[in-house]
Amino acid sequence: MFLFHSVTRPSVAPPPPRIQPYLALPDRRAEASLAPQAGSHIAHLVDIIGPRPAGSPAEREAGDYVAAELQRFGYAVARQPVAFTPHAAFTPWFALGGLSLALAAWALPTWPLLAFISLALILLLPEWVRVASRLQPRTAQSQNVIAYSDAPADAPTLIVCAHLDSAPATALRLPLLRALHQQIMFLNLRTAWAVAALAGLLLLGLPLPGLVVTLGSAIGIVAGVSWIALELGAQLGGPRTYAPGANDNASGVAVALAVAERLTAEPPSRLRVGFLFTGAEETGLHGAEAFAATVPPGARVAVLNLDMVGAGRDLIALTHDGALWTVETDPHLNALIRESDPDVRGKVFRLRSGDHAPFLRRGIRAGALQACGHAEADLAYHTPSDDLSLIDPRTLDRVGRLVCDVIAQADLRGYPYPA
Repeated sequence: MFLFHSVTRPSVAPPPPRIQPYLALPDRRAEASLAPQAGSHIAHLVDIIGPRPAGSPAEREAGDYVAAELQRFGYAVARQPVAFTPHAAFTPWFALGGLSLALAAWALPTWPLLAFISLALILLLPEWVRVASRLQPRTAQSQNVIAYSDAPADAPTLIVCAHLDSAPATALRLPLLRALHQQIMFLNLRTAWAVAALAGLLLLGLPLPGLVVTLGSAIGIVAGVSWIALELGAQLGGPRTYAPGANDNASGVAVALAVAERLTAEPPSRLRVGFLFTGAEETGLHGAEAFAATVPPGARVAVLNLDMVGAGRDLIALTHDGALWTVETDPHLNALIRESDPDVRGKVFRLRSGDHAPFLRRGIRAGALQACGHAEADLAYHTPSDDLSLIDPRTLDRVGRLVCDVIAQADLRGYPYPA
C-alpha cells in the first residue's frame, strides 16, 4: 500500500531546513564554530523529520540520517537492536503519590502514622518509576547507532552519547500549569515532610493549636489533589502527541555529530572516541541499557552523555544521580570538564535521569552535560514548544568546544585511567 501511494501520488519536496540562524556568530570566525554544523543537524531532525517517538518510523529515519552523516565523515557505522517498553496510555505512579498525600493529610488528626507512610511512598516514587520501567515487558523495537574513531578496540575509549527519540508531550497548555507540573514533585515532597512533622508532634503528645493542625491538613489535601489533577491533565487532557525535541534531544545529537566531523580533521593519537546515538531513551533509558550490557567488565571505557545542550547560559555537569540510592558520576571525567570550562557547575539529579545512569549502575565510568538557565526552554520541556526557536548557537558552540577539549585532554592524559 505504501509503495502504491508513493508511486501514484505527486511527489512533494520537503521544506528546506531553517538553518539561517546558525550560519553566523557575532565575534567568531564561522570556520572556528561548531554551531553551523550542529544547527543544520537540529534543523533536519526537527523540521524535516519532526517528532521522533521511540520505535517509530521517524525515530528510524533519524537513525538513518545520523548513520549517513557519520559515513559521510568517514566512520564505519554499526547498529544495535533495542527492545523497549512502549509508552503507556497512562502512568499512575505520581497520581498515586498525590492520593497518598491527600489521604494522609485528611487523616492527620486521627491517624497521624499515615503521614509517615505517605512520605516514604513519595520518597520512593522516583526509584520505583525507574525500577518499574525496567520490569515491564519489552514488546517494541528501537535501535542504537554506533561509530568509533580509528584506534584499536582495546584502546582507552571515551564515548559521546546522545539519544535520538523525543518524548510524549504534556497535554497541559497553560505555561503556568506546565511550570507547576514540572515542580510538583519537589513542592509536594516538602509538603509531605511538613505533614509528617506535624504528625510526629501529635504522636509525641505535644499540644498543638487546632488551627495549626487544620491548616496543615488543608494544605496537604490541596497539594495532593492538585498533584492528581495535574497528572491527569498532563497525560489524559488531550490526544497523545510528541514533542519536536529540538532541545531534548536533537541538540545533543547535533553536537555529537559536529564533534565527530571535527575529529576527522583533528583525530586523537591514543584515545578511541565512540559516538553512541541511543534509541528509546524516553521510555526508560532502554537504548543505553542495551549498549551498557555489551561493555566488558573492567574495560577502560567512559561515557559522556549530552542531553538538552541547546539553550541556556549555564552548563551543568552531573555529580550524582538518584533519589534515595544515589550513584556518583566519574570524578575524573568531571575534573576534565571543569578544567575545560571552569564555569561549569555541578548538579545532583534527584527526580530526572538520563543515559548515563545504566552505565553507572554497571560500574562503568560516566558523566553528563546539560545546559540550563533559559526560562522558555525549561517551560518547553516535553511540550510541543520544544522547537527550533529555543536553540542558541552560542550554547551549541560552547558545548561542542567543551567536548572537543575534554577529548583532547583525555587523549593527552591517558583517560579513562586504568582501574
